[in-house]
Amino acid sequence: MAQTIKRDALLTGRLELIGQFSGIVFDQYRKGTPLTARRRKSSQAQAGSFLSSERTHFGSDRSIGSLHLRNGDDMTAVNDSNSATEKGFERTRVSWSDSTSRCDGPASTGPEQSAPHDPNLLQTPELNSFNIRLRACRSFLLTPASRPDLFSVAGRAGGDALILDLESTVAPVDKQRAREAALAFLRQPTETDLVRILRINSPRSAEGLRDLLAVHEAEGSPDAIIIPKCRSADEVRMVADILDRSQSGIGIIPMVELARAVFVANLMAEADRRVCGVFLGGGDLAADLGAEGSWENLLFARSQLVAAAATTGIASIDAPYFKSDSEGLHREAVASRRLGMTGKAALHAEQLAAIDAVFTPSQDAVADARSVIAAGASAGTDLPVLNGHVLEPAMIREAMRVLTITDRLRSSSGATAC
Repeated sequence: MAQTIKRDALLTGRLELIGQFSGIVFDQYRKGTPLTARRRKSSQAQAGSFLSSERTHFGSDRSIGSLHLRNGDDMTAVNDSNSATEKGFERTRVSWSDSTSRCDGPASTGPEQSAPHDPNLLQTPELNSFNIRLRACRSFLLTPASRPDLFSVAGRAGGDALILDLESTVAPVDKQRAREAALAFLRQPTETDLVRILRINSPRSAEGLRDLLAVHEAEGSPDAIIIPKCRSADEVRMVADILDRSQSGIGIIPMVELARAVFVANLMAEADRRVCGVFLGGGDLAADLGAEGSWENLLFARSQLVAAAATTGIASIDAPYFKSDSEGLHREAVASRRLGMTGKAALHAEQLAAIDAVFTPSQDAVADARSVIAAGASAGTDLPVLNGHVLEPAMIREAMRVLTITDRLRSSSGATAC
């Protein structure tokens, strides 16, 4: 018992140290000061004396000061299972009538107001509006941030979300130019309901820290940022801590594209209230596994990701289809939707229509969703019942997703008619 208490105390202190140290690193990059080995040691001292205890307990090769964030050992599960308590979050149950009002599609208030996700505890409309909005995104067009001429394509082609990529599709010599182009685009107001997402470089790299600094100082900001090759919940929390300092409403979408990430996808999804989705990186994951990148070969990873997203009530975004045949794209999109994915990424604008068609709810699904929402609203504070069956929170959540897509399509068609 005493050993368990000591372990929990060490983990709590470790989380506090990560937050303090990430702030120090961020401040030094904001001042344009490289984090040299000497300054890194100084930063560790400023962060607190806990580092010595951390190294004594976990080993010197797990230094937080070098930003080598842990993930694969037996302590991670204990760490993340207690994260809600350590953050001091308060969860409250709301009435069904309150929860159903979320399907009306209110303007996003930003994930910074979100409470921790819990499948058994419903959040208020204000806390969860962006999560609903992202879960209603069917297609995500991945565009190199070094190609500003392509930024407006997603909206014109009917895509629901645009991902401006600063990572793998941008050459190292073009990083700064791409960063400036992306932020200039984000400063412009959008005339549509297009969700704008920025994929940064790994926050474990200097380029990733520069990306975070640029987002912090920019006048305009993305709706969410993607963490590529995310390794652990600790990494998500480090990014969230930096975003908290900017007091922004930016969501976080960790990418599952490493073998080690497959087994902690649920922990990354629960890591922070800013997490609004999880994204499968099929190409890199297949390479890490040494497998062919077919849909079936990554079924286990897809299932893990879908389960993690469903547990926390956030979006699950499938990897893009890398081949050019339309039949293969349709077949893969159908399989992903049946598995539970809420959306799918695209590499080319020509793929958006096919993806949207698959992820658009049928008329029967829309009718069922309206019945579910109506039953929930009429139940008040009582358990909602439809056709003799109790409606679970997951059913309400899915009905909201379906009706949010329907409302978006109705709004966009009305705007087109005008």
